[in-house]
Amino acid sequence: MGGRGDESQKGAPREGRALLQGLVRCAQCGRRMMVGYGGERARRTLQYRCRRPGDYGRRECQLVGGKRVEAVVVEAFLEVTTGAGEEAAALADEHLRGEIAAAERTWQLQIEKAEYEARRAERQYASVEPENRTVARELERRWEQRLVDLEAVRAKAAGVLERQRPLSEAELVRARELGGNLDALWEAETTTVKDRKRLLRCLIEEVQLRSAKNRYHVLIAWKGGSTTEREVVRFAPGGHVKATPLETVALVRELAREFDDAQIARILNRQGRRSGRGLAFTKESVTSLRGKNRIPVAPKPEPRDEREGPFTLDDAARELGVTTATVQRWLKEGLLVGQQAVPGAPWRIVLGEDVRRRLGGGDAPAGWVGLSEAARRLGLGKSHAAYLVKQGKLKAVRTRVGSRYCWRIDVSSASCGRQADLLDQMEGASIKEP
Repeated sequence: MGGRGDESQKGAPREGRALLQGLVRCAQCGRRMMVGYGGERARRTLQYRCRRPGDYGRRECQLVGGKRVEAVVVEAFLEVTTGAGEEAAALADEHLRGEIAAAERTWQLQIEKAEYEARRAERQYASVEPENRTVARELERRWEQRLVDLEAVRAKAAGVLERQRPLSEAELVRARELGGNLDALWEAETTTVKDRKRLLRCLIEEVQLRSAKNRYHVLIAWKGGSTTEREVVRFAPGGHVKATPLETVALVRELAREFDDAQIARILNRQGRRSGRGLAFTKESVTSLRGKNRIPVAPKPEPRDEREGPFTLDDAARELGVTTATVQRWLKEGLLVGQQAVPGAPWRIVLGEDVRRRLGGGDAPAGWVGLSEAARRLGLGKSHAAYLVKQGKLKAVRTRVGSRYCWRIDVSSASCGRQADLLDQMEGASIKEP
């Protein structure tokens, strides 16, 4: 059993505001670092301390300010989870189905064992001589008890398995949305400190800290063996804190015309910007920055059209029935048109009726052909025909064929010649000649 000194145990996530509680290890001596708080009682400062239990009279091996270290760890966590929503939902569904299958096998084995015991008791009762009434009554009692045990196991198995079920389609969609918007979930007011700790522990094995003269070296060890390194600038005691760069303030002023503080913080962090203290931005720090620079809050957004939008990346993917990765690819290829206020800002994508017809997976008009056949008729390479579709030079719609989606193309809309058809006609004419 591990006691208070057992460093292999991380402990359960608690209510305290230290996000890395139980995850931080001293890179200088290898011991787990404890959570502490320093400064005045009214303004307690989060710290991570490396000190042996009972060595309170000695100087710590390391004493690291926790706020800025946590900020870079959270930033790295949100970076590695960006775009992983669909995969995470699929893995969660697969894991749950595996647990259900394992439970079914376990209960099936228990039922088979109980059935064997009942049959065995029945055979023993059937083999006893009727004259031996004392033994017969005991064996009959055992047989009846085994039958009761069998029914109890069956009822318990049915009750447990009935409560277990795979994720529904709606739950899978919700899981993909949460995974794709993990940064929004992280900043949500309903997300508690304990929830954030649990999220970090899903991926992080430990965080190793090493103090240098002017900076802290932070090494994040992920579950699975990968590592990420970051550095945090150290401030000298009583040192002057730099102001947030003017270009960042100007960008916040521009973004505040459209986005709220939480969205602005996510955009700034995606661009790799930092506050004057070298910290990642949060909703609260953006609110403070706006107040200091007299930047008004964003006006209430105008209601969007239910059919045309504009839609965000996730909303557009949901409207078209595809993944966010597919929408990103279509934006890159020019099949979809969208705008961003600045890099890292949410997309604004308009889905007109022509776009929905072309990309929504509906039925194609009669006579429209697949990509290979269109390329053959036009005398083009398949990749060239696909390029013309993406450029809008060939009318095409995305339609479902069997279990997959593919393009159906209107060859008559092509401005280039139909060499293959002409060759077919020439070959037919040459065959008819005497």
